[in-house]
Amino acid sequence: MRYRRFRDEEGVTLLELTIAIALFAIVMGATATSLVSYYVALDMQNQRHSAIKDCATILSNMRDVRNTNPDDFPDAITAVWPDGTTIPNAGTLPQETITVDYVNPNANPLEVTITCTWVDMRGRQLTAALSSVLADH
Repeated sequence: MRYRRFRDEEGVTLLELTIAIALFAIVMGATATSLVSYYVALDMQNQRHSAIKDCATILSNMRDVRNTNPDDFPDAITAVWPDGTTIPNAGTLPQETITVDYVNPNANPLEVTITCTWVDMRGRQLTAALSSVLADH
């Protein structure tokens, strides 16, 4: 009678289990890295959207002033927002600052650029700008 050194048993060996766990860990690590990158990009896009929305709010306020005082254009707008005006903590973003600039503050039409600057979660300073031309009716 011959004895076998190794018996055929059902189940998995320790080596097979170790390899399976290692592969699972690699796949989970790659998935986690992808998700973190996705959420960082999503947060950046949301911040840009908020910045443009805050600039658009200022521009809308300028249009309201123009519509309220049509005979005093562009002086009514430049009186409220002088050239180079900085509005600290104007919006919803961390350390957000909004700056209003004109090409020529006395011109008609009035070319305006509204720039929003803020700090993202990594501490980098980011900027978004919105430009428009305002004219009297």
